Amino acid sequence: MEQLEAVRQVDRYVHERRVTDQAFVGWGLYFFLLSWVTLGIYPIVIFYRRLNRADLFRDRRLHYYSAVIDSSAQYAEGRGEYGAAHDDLDDLRRFVKERFEDEHKPIKAGLSVFLSFVTIGIYGFIAIYRLMRFWWQIQLTEQDFDDKLSIVWTKLGIIRYPITFEPVPALNRSFGLHFLLSCVTLGIYGIIWDYRLHTDPEKVYPEFHSTEDAVLNALRNTAPAA
Repeated sequence: MEQLEAVRQVDRYVHERRVTDQAFVGWGLYFFLLSWVTLGIYPIVIFYRRLNRADLFRDRRLHYYSAVIDSSAQYAEGRGEYGAAHDDLDDLRRFVKERFEDEHKPIKAGLSVFLSFVTIGIYGFIAIYRLMRFWWQIQLTEQDFDDKLSIVWTKLGIIRYPITFEPVPALNRSFGLHFLLSCVTLGIYGIIWDYRLHTDPEKVYPEFHSTEDAVLNALRNTAPAA
């Protein structure tokens, strides 16, 4: 029953994506209409929501990874193989902990918006840099996690073929280059930059969701009947 409950926790965090993995109002509608109608207020709202969307996604990933590791441990224990998998699962826990402490610190949307006002927009560029970096780095974390998990699961007999995740290369963008081109083109390139910031997460969601579904289905196949 403990293993079944652990699988349910994975299922819970997978289905949380309905709330956290948000697609916003179309960029054209926001940029060409809502920004003007609201006299510039809506862009501030969108700025906050973009940062908060990353933090919500970050938190869901962290809970999801922990639940997958716990479920794997419960399966190994139920099979009497926890001793063989103990070190690998501990390494996986340390990997997740280190990545989220070093690479995926919360952006803190509310504080970032406040500091952007206080610094007359300067901190806003720092927040944008962190946002761009997050959507690329979280893909690398997912890829490494799935590679390590596949090794453990193959040893435990949960899967025969590895679980794979392919990062979207287009999101590996240079903040410095985007900032420079925006300045050189007197803000024109900044419009392209803003469009990418608005739509980039929607390019990675399908790959994340596909991988999550594969993981959840594999765990469901190992769980005892309720």
